[in-house]
Amino acid sequence: MMSANPPPYNLPYNLARFHRVGRRYDMALRLHRDALAQREQTLGPDHPDTVRSLTGLANTCYAAGRYPEALELFQEALARRERTLGPEHPDTLRSRGSLGNCYQAMGNYAEACRRHRETLALRERILGPEHPSAQASRHNLARAEAAAALDRGVTRPELAGAMAYKTVLPAPFLPSFPRKRESRTVLP
Repeated sequence: MMSANPPPYNLPYNLARFHRVGRRYDMALRLHRDALAQREQTLGPDHPDTVRSLTGLANTCYAAGRYPEALELFQEALARRERTLGPEHPDTLRSRGSLGNCYQAMGNYAEACRRHRETLALRERILGPEHPSAQASRHNLARAEAAAALDRGVTRPELAGAMAYKTVLPAPFLPSFPRKRESRTVLP
C-alpha cells in the first residue's frame, strides 16, 4: 500500500526523469543532483533508492552527451550495487550494461565489448539465453562489436555476415541489410 505522504526526495527524482525525457538536461541534472543529495542524507549511500538516483543522474549525463561524467557515475553505481546486492542481481547486471554502453559512446570499443560479454555471460547463466535481458545484452554486444569493426574499417557488407548470428534484435544502424534468407538484394 502506498503512503499518503511520499518521501520528499521522490518529487525531484520524478521531475528529473520527466525533464530528461523532454531533453531539458540542465534542469534534469539539477533535480537528479538534489534528489541524490537528499537520498544520501536520508537513506545513506548504499540504499537502493539512493543508487537509483545515482543511476538516474548517470543516465541523464549520458543522454546529454557528458560521457566522462556519466562513466564515473555508472562506475560508482555498479560498485555500490555489487557491494549491497551482489554481482548477479538484476540491478547490478543493468549497471554493468550501462557501463558498457558508456564505454562504447566514448569510443572505447574493446572495454565496451568486454563489459557486454561479461554481462551477457551472467545473464545467460542466470536468466537463460532466451530471456529478454539476455537478448538485450546480446544486442548490445553486437552493436559494440559492429562499432569496433567499423572503426577498424570493416565494410558494412562484411559486417552483416559477421554480426547476423549475434542478435535477434535489429541493429538500428544497420537497417539496410536483408532480413530474409531468400532476399537477393545487393547491399550498398
